[in-house]
Amino acid sequence: RPSKMASSDPNSSGAPMVQAEPVPYTPPTEITGNISGNMNTHSSSGGAADFSSQPGLAETTLDEPVMDTVKRDLRMVWTKMMKVVVPSPDTKDELRNWDLWGPLFLCLILAILLSIDESGHAAAKESKDRPAVVFSSLLLIVWIGAIVVTVNAKLLGGNVSFFQNICLLGYCVAPMIAATGVCMFVRIAIPDTYYSCGPGPHTLCDAGGCVDTANATVNVGAVCNGWKDYESCIGDGRCNKVHTNVINIVIRLATTGAGMFWSLRSSLGFLSEVVEEKRRALAAYPVCLFFAAIAWMVLLRTSSA
Repeated sequence: RPSKMASSDPNSSGAPMVQAEPVPYTPPTEITGNISGNMNTHSSSGGAADFSSQPGLAETTLDEPVMDTVKRDLRMVWTKMMKVVVPSPDTKDELRNWDLWGPLFLCLILAILLSIDESGHAAAKESKDRPAVVFSSLLLIVWIGAIVVTVNAKLLGGNVSFFQNICLLGYCVAPMIAATGVCMFVRIAIPDTYYSCGPGPHTLCDAGGCVDTANATVNVGAVCNGWKDYESCIGDGRCNKVHTNVINIVIRLATTGAGMFWSLRSSLGFLSEVVEEKRRALAAYPVCLFFAAIAWMVLLRTSSA
């Protein structure tokens, strides 16, 4: 006989089906107002987190004028240079915020000064590119030397970052720039060489003086202006005696030595704090060579030889 089986259809029970009505459409509400004011973000503890006390977040420099940015950066470079050149207890803290704009700016000034001085020579056509060679070679020596000194300090276990040491050595070039300016002024005011009149091919000299074959007096020893000066020397005299001005050399040596000592004092004073005492001599040796090479270039490029 047929058996009774429960139906799986929900409508088999005879209960009426209720259909849900659709939710009416609500258009999005337009949000208006000023959202540029101060907004507080709630922290995980439920309070408001105030970021105004954190540096760099209280104000933005994206919309400041370009001249204000340049002035601010120049003030920062000047302040950092003074901290390095004139060491103080907070010099190390100042260098933690290193930058490379200041060192690059100082190296460019030094290279330009020496290039201008070099281009002042009455150069021949084959030496017309000497200022460019001086400029590029000085930049190359300064930056490669700074990298070598920095790598040496790191290998000796110095507690200083790579770019921090580059920044230090770059700012320590400032005393050499001052020494270069003084040497250039000394070269203009007190030439390192000068000329005087000497005897000509027909000059006869004795205890009473020098005369030529026409019995005209030759002013041997009088100061003249160079090989092509035919008017300062009388008679058969020639402007052919070259003399070295010792005063010029002494002043340039003293000025360059003082600039080198000042740069060494500034750089070694910082490195002595980040390198172990037993390794300080090894860290100081390449630094001395670095600034000695720059000082030697300054002496050569500010000489008229």
